[in-house]
Amino acid sequence: MAGWRALQPEIDIKLEDGLGAHGGPVLSVLHTIVPGTSYAIERSTVEGMGHGVPEMHLWLQATRALHLALVLVDDAGVEHEAARTLPPGGWRQIRFAQFCPPLEEGTGVRAMRVVDRTGMLGGQGPVSLKLIGLPLDR
Repeated sequence: MAGWRALQPEIDIKLEDGLGAHGGPVLSVLHTIVPGTSYAIERSTVEGMGHGVPEMHLWLQATRALHLALVLVDDAGVEHEAARTLPPGGWRQIRFAQFCPPLEEGTGVRAMRVVDRTGMLGGQGPVSLKLIGLPLDR
């Protein structure tokens, strides 16, 4: 969906036009958290992220508190993660800039994942997550 795919079959991804800033598209992710489980969507070959140390500013909205990670996979297959807690409610802007391990200048990014780790913290129940600012294919 718009260049993104679910890594678990129980995740539903939709592209919703007109809900984003200035009527732009929103990526909608629906799933039900089971304790002890993480859920992820992934995009391969991230255009425009080529080389360098990225910084992502995303607008997100969720029906419940979530512990989200943005994971970048470099050309060598090493995962670089930045995690944040998203409170429920209205739209919030979240900055993902401090990746662990840090990306070195000149490192290429071959994949990007948005991972919901709430289930690893004991959370459970339905989730509706909306994202603006991710790279999308049209």
